[in-house]
Amino acid sequence: MSPKRACPAAFVLLLLIALLSLSGCRSEDGRIAEFNGGHASIVFLGDSITIGYLASRPSNTFHAIVEAGLNDEGLRTQSQLFISVDPNTNLPVTVNAMATDPDVVIVEFGVHSVAAGDITEGVFRRLYGQILDCVAGDGTVVVAGTVPWLGWERDSPAYEKAALLSEVIKQEAAKKDVGVADLWSATKLREGFVSSAEDPSFLPPYRGDSFHPADAGHALIARVYLEELRDELKRPPERPYERECPRTGGQ
Repeated sequence: MSPKRACPAAFVLLLLIALLSLSGCRSEDGRIAEFNGGHASIVFLGDSITIGYLASRPSNTFHAIVEAGLNDEGLRTQSQLFISVDPNTNLPVTVNAMATDPDVVIVEFGVHSVAAGDITEGVFRRLYGQILDCVAGDGTVVVAGTVPWLGWERDSPAYEKAALLSEVIKQEAAKKDVGVADLWSATKLREGFVSSAEDPSFLPPYRGDSFHPADAGHALIARVYLEELRDELKRPPERPYERECPRTGGQ
């Protein structure tokens, strides 16, 4: 066979091998294959727990542990925290966060809605649904966390409301095909999850308060998020719909 005839055949063979390799990578790595050069921008949406209350050091916060876990798997990340401690400002904060066009979004909203008397099940469902409308779609990897247990007694109204809102989060996430990190099931009534007065905090002058998670609590939250996030990253990258963020943050 002459060299002139061999070259096209060799080229076709190499092209087929390359296409098969690319297909295999996409199938095995899911949406990780879509990220630019192994880089991913991450947005953490949440409240004081996302800030890191009451971990003993910044590296022990759940968001730092999640990011470190992704780095260990070869994904280079750049993260931003967007914080809201008022249920009525969660959506405006979400709109601002999505303006950064992140690859991955971790949602940790719900704790402050447990204590808010004006946030009924129906109101929470509407507000949380709007948040997921804004973050899901356009290929974004999204994991929504249910409400973590924060020391509430089993027979208390707060415990019952946290369980109820966690179910709402699951239901709303299912409508958008969003992954759920079931923090409620993993943390409720778990000994050592919340901080005690003896626990130090990297955020002075705070110390443990029997409400916010201790280091062990942040580690558990991170583990639950990471487990779901790994599953989400293996899924196909296509999304059948676009994000629906309001032009303004108003409700």
